[in-house]
Amino acid sequence: MKKGRPFVYLAAFAVAGVVMGNLFGSPVFFIGTFSSLALFVVAVRSLPPKDFEVEIERVSDDGIKEVYVEDELEIKIKLKNHGGELRFLEIHDILPPLVEVTEGCNHRILKIEKNEKITLTYKITCPVTGKFKIGPTRLRYRDAFNFFSEKLTSGEKMELRVLPRTEDMEKININPSYTKHWLGDIKSKSIGVGSDFFSLREYLPGDEMRDINWKATAKYLDPKTNEYEGEKSGDVILVVDAYEEGMIGTRENNPVKASIDAAASLASVLLSARNRVGLVVSGEYLNWVYPTTGKNHYHKIMANLTKFESGGAWGLEGVKWMLEEFFPRKSMIIFISPLTVPKFSETIIDLSMREYDVMLISPDPLKIEKDILDDYKEGAEKLYSAERKHLLDKLWAHGTIVVDWDPNEPLEPTLEEVLRYRQRRK
Repeated sequence: MKKGRPFVYLAAFAVAGVVMGNLFGSPVFFIGTFSSLALFVVAVRSLPPKDFEVEIERVSDDGIKEVYVEDELEIKIKLKNHGGELRFLEIHDILPPLVEVTEGCNHRILKIEKNEKITLTYKITCPVTGKFKIGPTRLRYRDAFNFFSEKLTSGEKMELRVLPRTEDMEKININPSYTKHWLGDIKSKSIGVGSDFFSLREYLPGDEMRDINWKATAKYLDPKTNEYEGEKSGDVILVVDAYEEGMIGTRENNPVKASIDAAASLASVLLSARNRVGLVVSGEYLNWVYPTTGKNHYHKIMANLTKFESGGAWGLEGVKWMLEEFFPRKSMIIFISPLTVPKFSETIIDLSMREYDVMLISPDPLKIEKDILDDYKEGAEKLYSAERKHLLDKLWAHGTIVVDWDPNEPLEPTLEEVLRYRQRRK
């Protein structure tokens, strides 16, 4: 049993009353001593029972919960009292600093009868992407005056994955210049497997029955087979710039957060078009996923986007080396970077001049700074805007498709406009 500070103060007050009463020979000083003893008696009568045993269970399917940024998640904790009655049971479910309680409370004081079961619920939300630990759950029983207390801690924690929010981009159609032989949604100049009709030809042994054009066969009295415009797909690698060297803004509003959200949205669009999608997040370490397809792969990409940690232990040469050595040649590489690290643009230019189809989506950090700072200087804004425009023009000149994006606005309209220009230029 642990003694609290009020117990120490009251004990000191009682001893002081006895000493002062004997010293001055006045019974008035003993009144404080008798009052302190009365409070001690009340506190002792509300001490926890000797069989203090409370079972704590966190309701979770597998110990891991997933939620999107700013979405609500309900947390449930079950308590069962296997001992005597508890009048002042304090429960506190530990939360990380960035996790906010939106409904209910994670810290309560309650009364629980013998063998009684109680379920506590509250809702949380988180404004940033990442992995967080919810828990442990701490119990503390105390008397009415907090003179004595006894603690019980449950080591069970829940892992919370906060996934980036994806933007619905139905109008976006990103077609890699170099396609592969497997089926996709990119129209090919050659005849092959697809859904759009191209022409008729004579029936050949081995043609499938579903490809026979029965109306043409009846008209010409000779079997005819449909030919379709080939539909293929390609490899797309998303490279997210997460270097701490160029980090600006707050934890809740910064270019890296915007870049991660954009990467999640693009992964959804590209995988829906049956492209193979890979991921490289360059931060404290290189976090990468080899390109493939499917819903499970999308969840893998989303999970890896939550592993982001700022840093910069891996240099840009390491990123370029990994792209050249481990990822397929002639892939489309989409860099998502605010270009606050000067050498990042050099890496993009170098890869643009090789066998890669390179695109840059650049969330403008100036827009974020203006949203955060109240006294932004116009002179500095003009100078930075001129430098940024010069850099983006330089990337355009070396064959990079550049999307200059205001992260406070949806990505789809800006990206759609640039893709139209790219199509016309082809």
